[in-house]
Amino acid sequence: MTQAPMLEVRGLYKYFPVHQAFLDSLMRRPHSNVKAVDDVSFTLARGEVLAVVGESGCGKTTIARTLIGLETLTKGEIVFDGKSVNERSQQPHIGLKQLRKRAQMIFQDPYESLNPRSTIFEIVAEPLVVHGLIKDRQERITAVRTALEDAGLRPADDYFTRYPHELSGGQRQRVVIASAMVLQPELLIADEPVSMLDVSIRAEILNLLRDLREKRGISIVFITHDLSTVAYFADRIAVMYLGRIVEIGPAREVLQSPQHPYTKALISVAPVPNPRLRRERVILQGETPNPINLPSGCRFHPRCPVAIDICKENDPQLKELTQSHQAACLLLSK
Repeated sequence: MTQAPMLEVRGLYKYFPVHQAFLDSLMRRPHSNVKAVDDVSFTLARGEVLAVVGESGCGKTTIARTLIGLETLTKGEIVFDGKSVNERSQQPHIGLKQLRKRAQMIFQDPYESLNPRSTIFEIVAEPLVVHGLIKDRQERITAVRTALEDAGLRPADDYFTRYPHELSGGQRQRVVIASAMVLQPELLIADEPVSMLDVSIRAEILNLLRDLREKRGISIVFITHDLSTVAYFADRIAVMYLGRIVEIGPAREVLQSPQHPYTKALISVAPVPNPRLRRERVILQGETPNPINLPSGCRFHPRCPVAIDICKENDPQLKELTQSHQAACLLLSK
């Protein structure tokens, strides 16, 4: 019997309304929306790491914030462990507080995500207090100590009375991870967790996340723009462009045999240690289209090096998109 996925995202939309100018409002012109996430669907198995990659502004962080309930979805369905996150859903739903007890988020900037007026002990213990899990102080001290040591801050007692400004960037991110893991969540959403850190520290944080996943069997949605970390860390990769997933599959297959032209362009410019393994660089022309006024047809066609006329008219689904561009490649090669 196949085990049900930990997370299911079905037709997720997240639009942000654009504030109208006075004259536009007076003339009753239609409202515009920034289409940050536009019909995204995927599943996440228990214990799996799914990496969501793409350029800045493609909607990666918006997906992360919507999954954890920091943004309200415009349309669609998010199902966590068989229960809908949407309280208006007809099927059994999970409350926001209960969701955040079982799913936690690691934010991109450890300098901004920690309260500078709280000690490290208070920061890590706060989720336990909010959810009313451990009221006995000695048990709380033990839980905080375990979380800090699991996050690589040893001996943990040395950090209890320190403040965030007294720590390095890598240590701060470890505190963020400890604060997320103290509740022993089943789902971890990591939004660019190493992008603000020095290169020498990134491998340590990635190793830490991998070890936590192996020890506790948690599922991870890993948001990043760095394909080099994806190859090391993820089981599957979802490539996003302008609010949509354009390619998704096992990490090895996506990296070694990319099908979509956008994925090929991303991989071609990723740094490779061995110069003999470098691909021919694909430099995309033009700017990313405005997410308010998306191009007709395939939204990648204005920058696609293999676009044909039908791409300007048809807006294909994910599978059809790959097949369409494969056909385009064959036509151009003749």
